[in-house]
Amino acid sequence: MRTVQFFSEGLPIAATLRTGPTGGSARRPAIICAQGFSLTRDVFMPQFAEAFVKAGYVTLNLDYRGFGESGGEPRCRLLPLEQARDLGNAITWLQQQPEVDPERIGLFGISLGASVALQTAGTDVRVRAVVCCAGPGDLERVWSAFPDFARFRAKVDAAKREFVNTGKVTYVSVPRILSADPDTCALLVRDQPKHPTWRLEITFESLADLFAFKPENVAQNARASLFIYPAEDALIAKGEVVSMYAKAREPKQLVALEGMKHHEVYGDGRAFEPVLDASLDFFAKRL
Repeated sequence: MRTVQFFSEGLPIAATLRTGPTGGSARRPAIICAQGFSLTRDVFMPQFAEAFVKAGYVTLNLDYRGFGESGGEPRCRLLPLEQARDLGNAITWLQQQPEVDPERIGLFGISLGASVALQTAGTDVRVRAVVCCAGPGDLERVWSAFPDFARFRAKVDAAKREFVNTGKVTYVSVPRILSADPDTCALLVRDQPKHPTWRLEITFESLADLFAFKPENVAQNARASLFIYPAEDALIAKGEVVSMYAKAREPKQLVALEGMKHHEVYGDGRAFEPVLDASLDFFAKRL
């Protein structure tokens, strides 16, 4: 395991590369892990990366631009299309590493990371396989289901106008944004102090870009897709993952985690092992 750096559209991107045991000349398939809403590369996803390495894969975890140890201003500006470009540039960097087979690269994403991974897989033919766990396919559809969305959106649009006109940046706390799922919020608040580069906030105006993000529109272009959803997810409705699956082309697979909730796919949660097992089986066939 080592810390590495590459550049995405001129911005330095901090990442962690895990290669497993050294020795031998054979190149191995690689998996890029894409974390979700506001998270940095050291939050929740390393457990999956380490398990993938034990199974024989090279893995890469990165901080998106504006987050963690990567460059970019304003900080914590969450623009999913730019994050997808960061993943694309991570692929370019990975393909040049001596341990990696450049023709066998997959993506693994959870929550918003699943959406960003699907966007990348649907626009970059170099992605051979993608796993999307508990992610939304249409962010506007997700947000519009919440009460008072029209009023909330008007505030976001006003913040966007102010940002464009004056450059002023305001922030909103992530637990407030994700308050529909108290269990996930509690997990975030509990773990945040363990990760000093992780801030539980995003720029308020960047929500406008989230509302416009609809990765399911490119799902039909992904070469091979696995979609996983916790059946009791209070944050991302089951229909989001099912909709992405319906729009994807073959080969594709849909896995339901009965009785599981959103926060349980992470770390020591009950859904961690089922997600890992399904992902390893899928990657073994597709990478």
